[in-house]
Amino acid sequence: MEKEILNVRDLNVYYTNKQNLMSRIRGNSERSLQHVLKNVSFSMKKGEVLGLVGESGCGKTSLAKAILGMQKQYDGEITLDCPNPQMVFQDPYSSLNPAKKIGWILEEPLRMRARMDRGKANLSKEERIGQVDRMLGRVGLDVKLKEHYPAELSGGQRQRVAIAAALLCGTDFLIADEPVSALDVTIQAQIIRLLLKLHKELGISILFISHDLRVVYQMCDRVIIMKNGEILEQGKVEEIYGNPSTDYTRLLLEAANL
Repeated sequence: MEKEILNVRDLNVYYTNKQNLMSRIRGNSERSLQHVLKNVSFSMKKGEVLGLVGESGCGKTSLAKAILGMQKQYDGEITLDCPNPQMVFQDPYSSLNPAKKIGWILEEPLRMRARMDRGKANLSKEERIGQVDRMLGRVGLDVKLKEHYPAELSGGQRQRVAIAAALLCGTDFLIADEPVSALDVTIQAQIIRLLLKLHKELGISILFISHDLRVVYQMCDRVIIMKNGEILEQGKVEEIYGNPSTDYTRLLLEAANL
């Protein structure tokens, strides 16, 4: 039996609603909680690519933040068998330091790993450069880009840098949150092929968040359909797409001409 890398059981996520102006004036300190995710349960096998589909506001990113420990207001159980999970964001420019060159950005995960693993010897500058150069080649970028700033790169190049930085953190679990939706169709296809190539070569597990059912069909082994913070159905991509069990999934598939 394949080992699980992620297990989520009966997860409920809450956000604190901000007080409006009149409440603050009246000195009302009470704050209500918004129930964002409701009894969400699923698991992932090591080396799996799992799609998470739903309209904007359905709770996909809230689920990702809870898995990564970025969301503290929740109950339920999250078990993640990976010491250093990473996220690849929709807009790579917002996750790359605009004041630093690409070479510095890609060396920083290696410096951070050295600080965290205190029992291990620090990598020398030459060793870090070697690892960065090899990773640039793996994600299809020229090493000359190390001397450029993020603003000087195209959107597709920046997303490749973001993927490289995540992998240099030493993870085998990626959450890809709408990683191609901000790119044109041709570049989307290139990034999808890159993620599938890295998945095959490195055996990484990917939770792939998207609203695009066509992209999920290309990328994923299984798919979860979410609406209003709840899982409506989940299963193998071919089974869900071929025989959806809910009207909502059927509507999504019809809208995507699938």
